[in-house]
Amino acid sequence: MTNASPVSVPPSAVGVAHADKLQEERFPPFLRVTVRRWTKWYLEGTETFWPFSDVVVRFFIGMWFLRSGLVKVADWETALYLAANEYPVSWMSPANAAMTGLAIELIGPILLIAGFFTRPAALAMAALTIVSQAVYIPTTTNLIVSAMLVWYVFHGPGALSMDRVLASGFKASALPFARPTVNAWEFSREHIAPVVMAAIRVWFAVTLLVAAGLFEPPIVVQTWLPISIFSGFPAWLSILWAAFFFTGFGAVIVSYALFFLIAFFMIAGAHPNITLFPFLFLAIYEAKGAGWLSVDRAILKWLEKNILFDRDYAEIPDRWPHVVVVGAGFGGLAAVERLKRLPVRITLIDKRNYHLFQPLLYQIATATLNPADIATPIRSLFKADGNVRVIKGEVKGVDKEARTITYCTSETDHEQHLTFDKLVLATGATHSYFGKDEWGPYAPGLKTIEDGVAVRASILNAFEEAEASGDPERIKRLLTFVIVGAGPTGVELAGAIAELARVSVEREFRTCDPSTAQVILVQSGDRVLPAFPEELSTEAMASLEKLGVEVRLGGRVTEIAERHVRIGEDTVIETETVLWAAGVAASPAAKWLDAKADRAGRIEVNHNLRVLRPNGAAIEDVFAIGDTAGSMAWDGKPVPGLAPAAKQAGVHVSRVIEAELLGKPCPGPFAYKHQGSLATIGRKSAVADFGLFKLSGALAWWLWGLVHVGFLTGARNRVTVTVNWAWSFFAKHSGVRLITEKQV
Repeated sequence: MTNASPVSVPPSAVGVAHADKLQEERFPPFLRVTVRRWTKWYLEGTETFWPFSDVVVRFFIGMWFLRSGLVKVADWETALYLAANEYPVSWMSPANAAMTGLAIELIGPILLIAGFFTRPAALAMAALTIVSQAVYIPTTTNLIVSAMLVWYVFHGPGALSMDRVLASGFKASALPFARPTVNAWEFSREHIAPVVMAAIRVWFAVTLLVAAGLFEPPIVVQTWLPISIFSGFPAWLSILWAAFFFTGFGAVIVSYALFFLIAFFMIAGAHPNITLFPFLFLAIYEAKGAGWLSVDRAILKWLEKNILFDRDYAEIPDRWPHVVVVGAGFGGLAAVERLKRLPVRITLIDKRNYHLFQPLLYQIATATLNPADIATPIRSLFKADGNVRVIKGEVKGVDKEARTITYCTSETDHEQHLTFDKLVLATGATHSYFGKDEWGPYAPGLKTIEDGVAVRASILNAFEEAEASGDPERIKRLLTFVIVGAGPTGVELAGAIAELARVSVEREFRTCDPSTAQVILVQSGDRVLPAFPEELSTEAMASLEKLGVEVRLGGRVTEIAERHVRIGEDTVIETETVLWAAGVAASPAAKWLDAKADRAGRIEVNHNLRVLRPNGAAIEDVFAIGDTAGSMAWDGKPVPGLAPAAKQAGVHVSRVIEAELLGKPCPGPFAYKHQGSLATIGRKSAVADFGLFKLSGALAWWLWGLVHVGFLTGARNRVTVTVNWAWSFFAKHSGVRLITEKQV
């Protein structure tokens, strides 16, 4: 593996040509890139944080109602008295009014907080609040809460809610009116909720003008204006913010500024006792925007048409350079995430339609997680990015001179071709049996969801067949599991299988005892986790032995057959379940390009991750990252095949492409910054290496969990993995023990 010396490399001829073409556009490239980047960051940020903000808003509104309901339950006689005398409803008897109000205050909040039947719950709660405002004591809190609830009636809850989780299944069900109901909800969220938000901001603007003293409406009108929120504001300041609300300009700035202004005047004593709810409304206003007929909406529409081009892929200008990224792993996604903010057309090709979090694949194989928990559809990640096109296809070859890629969308489909201006290869790696490919059918590895599901079936079938067998020798063979390779994957697999046998399924079988299962970890070297410091390897070894795993060091596998494994010349282990975690080989990308490659097939690259020809010259505009590349950018050592390394490489390549397209100097050489290594060994045991900082045991296990949840793609996956882990941890039970594939 070779890295060129860290000297500045001028933009390629193609890069200069595209830079010149982009300079001819109506908007300077720097302005376009800056606007795209900041707009994308804002839109993605609000989309990311809104589900959590939504949960907070719904929780506090719900608790406000629930507290009132619990007080009435505790003193029902007083509740009846208040319904009869303090806030009588002319069309209802006091008992019915009190009972109706109590039902809304007890049931509505629970539904609202859970996000289940949110719209009906919000409608009932809003009606109760409005009635209370009309016939009882008018308060600003009532007004703000009712405004938010009315908005929820039309918008509905965020992604972290039962309504949103069940919507797709409900829509596809055979229930009467299910599809039109969900369609009506979606239409309301997209088209009516912005109108409601616009009405609320105009309501705020009128309130500010009244607070400024420009006019004084009748008392009955003032009752319905939240004037006390802006107590202490100078007249000029109220008029200024009224203008912002009337025009719907700068929702983000207005929200944050008002937050601090209200807090300042409250601390200064100019406010009456204000509640949390105005601040919660500002959180909604900041996240969801100013709504219909607003300057913000007009600006975003103009940006989409002239700069963002995110409405329709067909609207993307042909003059924009075409960047093709092959592989939707960590490196490929990191490159696309940054490149999509540039004036480029992007095509992302992967032979599967999902992004897989491979570090947790072993938990599918050992029945802890579902495949959907660690995989995300690629298209869903870029649904808001009009300049990103996703193709499910398998690349067959690359013509670097003609700048074309050949791919097939299926085995029976004819070959298709795609031209590129920039090419990023992030094709990952596959199993390597060190020239013994005949071992593959007997010793599967873990690289895909299909592998994980098949291995899970193989492990579970071993227990099932042992239960049904009356042959003691075969039972022993079935309950012997051999893992070849004691790197992180092998160690994690061994620990998980041991826990599955001794904890999760121990009491579920009658004629065989799963706790007698023998888990053997074979390592050709002199210690497990050889990439970790020796003291952590020792800790990992002790944890494995505590779980009952038999570790055989210095054992070189010489044969793998259907019913046995041979170590060295003399040792034979009778088993029907062998798992391979010993080695990987890069994809055939080096052969596509006729490029330099190391013994593992990784493409040799220069300091900016450009692919090198056999003579050592760089192939302009073709890059390799992640497990595909053999880079020496870790202080002269090979960059490890870890997710952070791939992501760092993807970001670096995107910066190089940006510099070339915009005619700027290229960034310095790629330098991998090691963020640490982690490996888990069963329940509450792990090792973590951060250089000077090393951890082992339970604390490292919690840290391992936090890091892996953080690296997952999508809020749904993070939530479901956390819930499944919590269930497995406290219940000591694995709930995904489904055999859905033939035994491997």
